[in-house]
Amino acid sequence: MNLYLDYQKNFFKHLLILKKKNIINFPDDFNNITVEPPPKEYKSDISSNIAMMLTKFNDYQPIDLANILKESFLKNFSEFNTIEVVKPGFLNFSFTTDFWKNYIFEIIKLNESFGSNKVNKKKYNIEFVSANPTGPLHVGHCRGAILGDVMCNMLKFNGHSVTKEYYINDFGWQIKNFIHSVYYRILEIVNKQKFPENKDLYPGEYIIDIANKIINKNAIKDYNQIEKIYEELTKDSLDLSMELIKEN
Repeated sequence: MNLYLDYQKNFFKHLLILKKKNIINFPDDFNNITVEPPPKEYKSDISSNIAMMLTKFNDYQPIDLANILKESFLKNFSEFNTIEVVKPGFLNFSFTTDFWKNYIFEIIKLNESFGSNKVNKKKYNIEFVSANPTGPLHVGHCRGAILGDVMCNMLKFNGHSVTKEYYINDFGWQIKNFIHSVYYRILEIVNKQKFPENKDLYPGEYIIDIANKIINKNAIKDYNQIEKIYEELTKDSLDLSMELIKEN
């Protein structure tokens, strides 16, 4: 039960009747009708672009065609209290009080299934959050987690098959560059060696914090051997390169 989708279908069915009566015309593949909430400045309940979409198939200006459709809808849809024509040709519909009473009863009957549309079921693979371990977590990661989870729940609610994916991104050149950055920060702190100007390195203050934690924990016993340790960590597999991170 979806008010906008329901009336999109209802309007199209009515247009087919008008087409058979030669009142209006449109091609067989016509499917450009939208039914949506009206702009805030209008007090109507739903709005449609029908007249503007049909005008290119009929010898009418959008505003004139909208007035023709208005009269037809008022005659054939008893649930409409008023229909307003708005330039350049929108139709804004207002429902009767009785319609809303019945609609509310239907909502109560449907309970938690209200609003679900399980017509066109699809498969979705959604990746969200995927916080990169080469940098600190921030509020954007929290926002991404909430938005991603809500999106998945909405798709499931509408009958779609959803797979959630969360990438840790704990391997590859990002991690290698992260290791390089920590290494050079350690050299900067211990040996007063200038941190390289390299666009691939991570210049953030948090790298200095990590380097200091490693130094303070005595994770490296002999700084004269740091270059050898560094080469061992980066020359082979990324399992080795993760050792320096684990020390932190």
